[in-house]
Amino acid sequence: MGSTGNGERVREIEQNRVSSPEILIIGTLDTKSVEIGAVADHVESLGACVLLLDTSGRAYPGRTSADLAFGRHVITREEVAAAAGKKGGEVEALPRGESVATMRIGVAQHVKRLHGEGAIDGAICVGGAGAYVARDAFAALPVGFPKLIVSPLASGSRIFEPYVGTRDVAILHSVADIVGINPVTSAIYRTAAGYIVGAARAAPPSDDVGSQQTIVISMNGNTTPALMLAKEALERAGRSIVAFHANGVGGRALEEFVATGAAVAVLDYTTTELAGREIGGLMDAGPDRMETAGRLGIPQVLVPGCLDFITCGLQSVAEAEFPGRKMFMHNPELTLIRLTPDEMSEMGRIFAEKANRAIGPVVICVPLRGLSVNDAEGGLFWDPVADEAFTEALTRYLEPKVTLHLLPHHINDEQFVNRVLEELLTILPNLDGASGIGDDSPPRSFAER
Repeated sequence: MGSTGNGERVREIEQNRVSSPEILIIGTLDTKSVEIGAVADHVESLGACVLLLDTSGRAYPGRTSADLAFGRHVITREEVAAAAGKKGGEVEALPRGESVATMRIGVAQHVKRLHGEGAIDGAICVGGAGAYVARDAFAALPVGFPKLIVSPLASGSRIFEPYVGTRDVAILHSVADIVGINPVTSAIYRTAAGYIVGAARAAPPSDDVGSQQTIVISMNGNTTPALMLAKEALERAGRSIVAFHANGVGGRALEEFVATGAAVAVLDYTTTELAGREIGGLMDAGPDRMETAGRLGIPQVLVPGCLDFITCGLQSVAEAEFPGRKMFMHNPELTLIRLTPDEMSEMGRIFAEKANRAIGPVVICVPLRGLSVNDAEGGLFWDPVADEAFTEALTRYLEPKVTLHLLPHHINDEQFVNRVLEELLTILPNLDGASGIGDDSPPRSFAER
């Protein structure tokens, strides 16, 4: 009876949250109080509640955070500074860059606390360059929790990494600078309020990450045909699949997700980011790529998918940086550069060394008939000498504890996908054999399963 009552109470709280979510608005009240107040007005007009967090590095003469909050609940600039181990006056004495960095620490501490207490359902940061102050806070919030930044800097050719990182941060370009209320900014403030309140109402009431047995896969356009087949088969086997795009940021997000413990296995099918790290281009996922699962002992099947090329920007820029190389215009903004035999040999060594570090089961499957769409017989990137250099180095540096299969298929061949899934089944014996993966029945195409 008590359990039922408690469940009803939880549902009541969740229903209240849906109808009246708690929205945290982050910004510098010393210079943006009017503008932040306008956003807060729109949020409240939509039936949500508002909590302000003042990130002002300097005190407004004669007024406090509470004064500038116009009667709303507020976490003061002094409280933010204290969370970073400083007093308000100490922050005020710092150069601007150091002041922002200090307040960013305090903001992150308060946001993590509020989220942990279940006190907020969405967060929005409003500002110019000051919007960077929310970076660490938003990075600490889980995927699915609504996060929005409104800034005039969210535009053009600027790098969005400081805003977004690997999290699902929504960005709204304010078009005009956030100064006053006028026909442009008024429309933006209203839209921002609609975004964050709507997202807060739509978001799940609790974090369900890790509630299913999740297999992580890496993919891009070149490996999509193979991995869509794998996805269908694994889902029939009762597994939840999370795919990460191998574009640099996606690889970092993959490693972070695996680090949470939510993955039971990793099918790292598209490891092109290793080349992005070592050779160049746009897809560098950092030094930890292809290492987290191994460090944690999580089973892995590794494939050198798309490791035959790096991804660069405009073709004119790529030609200047890599003159005389085989290249393919993937689209007007992205150009693929074929790796040389020497580069492929180096990638084989690095691939082996990362696999060797794993403390859990590791299987490597290498498709000997090509690593990407263009790396096929007759294709622009077809280069058996370069691919053999990778395989030779991989074999030479790989330790005996790692299982290696050299298979006479192309990376998108159905036979290759079948074998990869069979190897995954080997290291995950509780996969449901009813799916047809790895059972004793005659081979069938995925369409027949």
